[in-house]
Amino acid sequence: MTTVEGAFRWARIHAVRHMAACEQAGLRWGETSITEIVTSHAAKAVTVVPFTQQAEALSGADWIWWWVDGRGAYGMLIQAKRATVSWGKWTFDFDYPGGTGAQRSTLMSAAATLGLLPAYALYLGTGDYRSWEPCTRGHRSGRCIECVKRSVSLMPALLAEALVVDDAASTYERSVALEELWAPSTTGALIIPAVQEQLAPELLDFLSTRQDGSRAVTRAMIDRVLRARFGQFSAPARGDAEVRRDGAHDGFGPVFGRMPHDTGHWGMSYFKHMLTPLLHAPPWYVLEVMSGDFDEDGLAAEMPANVAGIVIVRLPQNGRAPSPTAARSRG
Repeated sequence: MTTVEGAFRWARIHAVRHMAACEQAGLRWGETSITEIVTSHAAKAVTVVPFTQQAEALSGADWIWWWVDGRGAYGMLIQAKRATVSWGKWTFDFDYPGGTGAQRSTLMSAAATLGLLPAYALYLGTGDYRSWEPCTRGHRSGRCIECVKRSVSLMPALLAEALVVDDAASTYERSVALEELWAPSTTGALIIPAVQEQLAPELLDFLSTRQDGSRAVTRAMIDRVLRARFGQFSAPARGDAEVRRDGAHDGFGPVFGRMPHDTGHWGMSYFKHMLTPLLHAPPWYVLEVMSGDFDEDGLAAEMPANVAGIVIVRLPQNGRAPSPTAARSRG
């Protein structure tokens, strides 16, 4: 049986092989082809439900990803972006098309409607394509495995600023390798002291202690936003950002209901933006897909037009990976 870790590792390996073959042949690999490779190989251990009509009609359409374990779930709306590297400068075309940012606005709007975190899957090419730019403090010469893992990375859309993310260092600092997204957090988040004073006890504990599973995924995302906020000069805003629970019991809605209203230079409460998608339990459509008893066409009709499908990752718990769920639609 393929584990979640193994499936994502092989997904990255096959994606890199395709990138390398294209680079050697002088061809430009595309975002859609890499997305297909990653999802098809990940499907050996996770649930993948493509919405056929959307997937065929929209090139580069977005995918809903849910990271699920026994404690809860964290949801994202992910859009793919490939890196273009030229003379040491990295670009991702976040402001497509033509600098208007219309595609990004659609991603952010759809994610807000669905209660998901907008994020980018960054396809960085092979290590040779990136000239083996150092990835971390632990970078090794030659074929650094950490650099290779970075070929498929994930970045919160909040941090996808074209004027800032323009080289290897800024890209690596603001993103995480997809296959390491749920690695347990081993250190506390970097938080401005004035903001830390505003944290509710349960949120402070979450940001200060080791997290596993879906909460480790959440930490992987918000830790990078907090690090970026730490480097900004604007004074922290005071007050709380309340999360509306829509009358649901605390056992089903967002894990955190009260968080700081600090906005940084993003113009929104980044705590609310990053943490609202962390739920005590998956939403109804995720539960239906996990059960295998769902109507694909009906589910697709409930989603915004830019959504190409759903991926559900059941994360390992207590060192043991859950059995993959076979998703089958019914008419």
